[in-house]
Amino acid sequence: MRILLLGASGYVGGALWSEWSARHTVVGTCASRPVPGLVPLDLRDPEALRRLLDQGFDLVVHAAGLVDLSDAERQPELARQLNAASVATLRDAVRGTGTRILLMSTDNVFDGTADTYTEGDERAPVNAYGHSKRAAEDALIGADALVGEDTLVGEDTLVGEDTLVGEDAFAGADTLAGADGRLAGGHLVVRIPLVYGRSPIADRFMARFDGPRTPARTDLVCAPVYLPWLPGALEELWDRSGLLHLGGAQVVTRYELMTRIRDALALPTEVVPVSGDDPLPAPRRPARLVLRSVHHGLLGPGLDTALGDMVRGGPAGRP
Repeated sequence: MRILLLGASGYVGGALWSEWSARHTVVGTCASRPVPGLVPLDLRDPEALRRLLDQGFDLVVHAAGLVDLSDAERQPELARQLNAASVATLRDAVRGTGTRILLMSTDNVFDGTADTYTEGDERAPVNAYGHSKRAAEDALIGADALVGEDTLVGEDTLVGEDTLVGEDAFAGADTLAGADGRLAGGHLVVRIPLVYGRSPIADRFMARFDGPRTPARTDLVCAPVYLPWLPGALEELWDRSGLLHLGGAQVVTRYELMTRIRDALALPTEVVPVSGDDPLPAPRRPARLVLRSVHHGLLGPGLDTALGDMVRGGPAGRP
């Protein structure tokens, strides 16, 4: 398969690029920081993106954008441009070509008040990053989703209050069609939670252990996904269309996760328990984000399996 991977220089994208390149023809992109073997691309340049797409691809995986919650809160317009407007450009550029899009999205489209979230649950983001990713989902699926209860309606416009994406207004309808509702474009949105583990290019997660101490929230609950497991899981799912969730098998607090990693790897870093959001304008963080799917049975490995793999220094393999 010939794949265009947007964001191959990032934390998640780097792992996807490293794993998929062994089995597929992958053209990866980077942003401001040059990376050997990757193509520089500014997602805010629609013409550059269209020229890259002219090379012809079976699948475009969008794993790029502004993913840091604090950065997105400080620069919501930049988050909109990178996370959402680029998806609208992609959607229009591949229409009629047979190229499919896989958009990496987030659990931050939810408000964190439910015990678990499946694909049909209402979206209610509480931070700028979540709003930009909801707009990105609408930009990809909204134009093609089947009309019906709890699906997005219309060719270009959704009714409501959300975000402008390019020249099209997408907002409002807060539940998207699941994977059982086939889309004309064959595109797929995959929401993922917090991801942990080593990455070959931008090891953003493990960098938290570089200093003498690192804070970790005791009041944020998640079902995190082990990064080396993710490329194989996406391969299992990328022939589908619509909306899917991926999550880890184990539900933990951020503090528990960081402490378990520190202890397993015998790192000297002190993990400091903290609670509560920082004062505004810091982003609001949903208290409990546990993703589950009604469309497939894949779950990332538990912490014992993942940490054993990290101690051995190798990827956990395919799901």
